Amino acid sequence: MKGRTKFALILAGIAIAVPQSAFAKGPDAKLWNGTWHLNAAKSSFASPAKEQSETRTYQISGNRVTMKSSSKDLSGKVLNFSYSARYNGKWYPMLGNPNADSISLTPVSDRELKASSRLHGKISVESKASISADGKHLTLKRKMVRIKGAPTDVLEFDR
Repeated sequence: MKGRTKFALILAGIAIAVPQSAFAKGPDAKLWNGTWHLNAAKSSFASPAKEQSETRTYQISGNRVTMKSSSKDLSGKVLNFSYSARYNGKWYPMLGNPNADSISLTPVSDRELKASSRLHGKISVESKASISADGKHLTLKRKMVRIKGAPTDVLEFDR
């Protein structure tokens, strides 16, 4: 086999073997950092986890995302939870969330993150968060895996 052909085959093999997320650039701190407020009127809830309000704060520094959330359900009960995790697909602790005790983040692009949350070692929620190109809107699609039928909520946030 000629040198160029052999080199091309090796590169093709590496491209197939390495997951796409390994090439994904991390989230753009300029787009993500700051406070986001739930727009309940634009959001849709298929699960029983309906919220009347939520405020999320994201802080990206280096390859770490810190998120703090304070929400209120329809009965007025307040829930505060948070995490600080690298976006490398590994598991990190989540505090205060009754539906999850750890989270794994994987970047898709500078405006999109995928997350898996688990409770007692079992996946409980799969989600994808996307920031609009203008940086003014955050859409969070969360699939409640542990609930029968795995309902999907779409939460819309504004700055």
